[in-house]
Order: sequence, then structure tokens, then C-alpha cells
Amino acid sequence: MIVPSIDLQGGAAVQLVGGERLAIDAGDPVPIARRFRLAGEIAVIDLDAAMGKGSNRATIERLVREAPCRVGGGIRDAETALRWLDAGARKVILGTAATPEILSQLPRDRVIAALDARDGEVVVEGWQRRTGRGIHERMRELDGLVGGYLVTFVEREGRLGGTNMDQVKDLVAAAGSARVTIAGGVTTPEDIAQLDRLGADAQVGMALYSGRMDLGDAIAAPLRTDRADGLWPTVVVDEQGRALGLVYSSAESVREAVRTRR
Repeated sequence: MIVPSIDLQGGAAVQLVGGERLAIDAGDPVPIARRFRLAGEIAVIDLDAAMGKGSNRATIERLVREAPCRVGGGIRDAETALRWLDAGARKVILGTAATPEILSQLPRDRVIAALDARDGEVVVEGWQRRTGRGIHERMRELDGLVGGYLVTFVEREGRLGGTNMDQVKDLVAAAGSARVTIAGGVTTPEDIAQLDRLGADAQVGMALYSGRMDLGDAIAAPLRTDRADGLWPTVVVDEQGRALGLVYSSAESVREAVRTRR
């Protein structure tokens, strides 16, 4: 499954390379969220808050009204996490605040622990400070306390060069019942399909913003069918989620439906 990402800096949707260099300023994030919500949950990350350089709170409050969002960046205590959940966030993403003491105050199934790693070492504070600890070590500490993990390979972030597939199988096994989402370098629909086969979701930013990946293709990538004609049974719903009927879709029809929103 794809989780489209909106990273916020100064109120704008941006994409950074390697967590440092600005590559794309996509402007107002609201129309982006309206498009991305066709895929389901959107990851909304406050880069300014994560780096201790401000906040995009007002912008995020608009986004959680527009789309189902998992919100992260600068959430350092249980009070802030609960405030976002009360404001409409589906889930919250915690980094350094993902401690047993704080997590015990939050609903497990609505918490994702962010494990940002640069060359295998977990980094914090907007990817600026190394911790000397590995991803698996952090997973062992948080076992049974969170509903999911967001593993970001920072050195691959924004580079469109593929992600660390060779590590994913072990990460999914280490996560147990918690769902793993992989970010950093996911570039093609085939990457999403491969991650899905390994039991992980894909958080995607740069590939969507740069046009390297079509959103419709990304949504269709993990779908499977046993029909001889390769079509997928599809329930059509209106904007309120009411079922309108059953149809059969192909990759081409999904792409066109996402493009036209019809």
C-alpha cells in the first residue's frame, strides 16, 4: 500500500534530498492533500517542528479536515500527541518521544514510531543528531507499545534511487504484529508491489512530486487477482463513502479514475 507524504516547511509542501537540501517547493499543501487522499491515509510531517525551527500547526489543522492523516514532526510529549488525535489525526508519528513512559498514555493502535536511520544508525531532531543505536535495538525497546513503525532510510530520501529492499524482510519480522512503513528511495510502482509482498507499506514523496510515479499506478501496484482476465473487483463509493455499485477494474482504469477523480 502507498502512503503519500506531505512534508511541511514554512507552510509549504516541500521535498528535501537526504533530509537536507531543498529540491522541490510544491506550495499550498491543501490541493495536494485532496489529490493524495484518493490513496487513503496521508503522512503529514512538520519539518520545522521536528528541527525546532517553528511550527506548521495551522496548516496541519487544515489538512486533517481534508484527508485522513498520520501526523508527525515535533511531537515530544503525550499531551501534544493526544491533541493531534483529538484534532482529527488518524495516527501520530513519534520519534524521540517514543518511550515506554509516553507510549503508555496513548492508544497503541494509533501510534507509529519513527525510526529514521542514516547508514543503519537511528538519527533524531530532524535527522541532525546521531544516537549510536540501530533500528532493531529500538524495535526491541518498543515491542508491544506501538501499532506501527515508520522506517526512513535517510541517505536515500529524495534521491529516486530505490530503497533498501534487502533489509525489509528482517524489519517486518522484528516488528511482530506492528505494521512497517518504509520511506526513502521508493521510486516505482514495482517498489511498492515488492514492499507489499514483503509485508510492508511504502511512504512516497519525491517520486510523486517529480512525476516519476503516477498516483493511480501506485495505488494499483499491490493489487492482485485470481481472475483470468486480470481484473480486480472494485466497490465504487461516493464522497461520503456510500457504496454505489460493483465494477471490475484494470490498471488503466484505476489510473484514469485517479487522474479524473471519476
